Amino acid sequence: MQKSLSFAALSALWLAISSPVTVNAHTADDQRAHNHQHAHQHDQHAKEKHAEHAHKHDSHDHKHHHDHKHGDEFTQLGAHVHGAATLTLVLEGNELQLALQSAAYNIVGFEHAPSTTEQKQEIALALDNLAKGNWFSVNPEANCEIQSADASTDLTEPGHVNHGDFYANISLLCQRPALMQQLELSLFSLTPALEKIDVQWVLNGQQGAATTTLSNSAVRF
Repeated sequence: MQKSLSFAALSALWLAISSPVTVNAHTADDQRAHNHQHAHQHDQHAKEKHAEHAHKHDSHDHKHHHDHKHGDEFTQLGAHVHGAATLTLVLEGNELQLALQSAAYNIVGFEHAPSTTEQKQEIALALDNLAKGNWFSVNPEANCEIQSADASTDLTEPGHVNHGDFYANISLLCQRPALMQQLELSLFSLTPALEKIDVQWVLNGQQGAATTTLSNSAVRF
């Protein structure tokens, strides 16, 4: 669901690219000084990009190529952590979008490609449960109904080895969105290995975040 950088990141980027650089071309000395400064900035920029690339390479040893829709206000969490999942929730008008990401270990207890019929059945059942949306509920006053849903996992992708995730994307239509006050997460009872779900939401421009657990599984808006 993430379509762009957060507002803060965009502001910082705008300030960086819009800062004026004063160039005085009236004298050869000033022009040489400017060229020297530009070369220094170019070298510094190259060093910073190299360091950034090295950091990303060392800190992220696996990537997931999934197209999940996120609201512009969100910074996608996307962390692969055993025992934890992330959920983003966006309400625009009367359309509610939910996107869940969880380490596969939390859902089926393993992260390698399925090697037995039993493991394949466990993955199929997990995908079916996630796609049905029976792992959450909105307070009935909002009168929300699921319009579309899908679920996927890295475990069934060709060549997968380990560190896989599960994903679910749910779209709901709410007849009375102004009355949406609570989201109850029942995923904990379906997946005992799951300990917490970090939730971010935007409800018609209002933002918030919460961490839910088995003993505190409700998000109130």
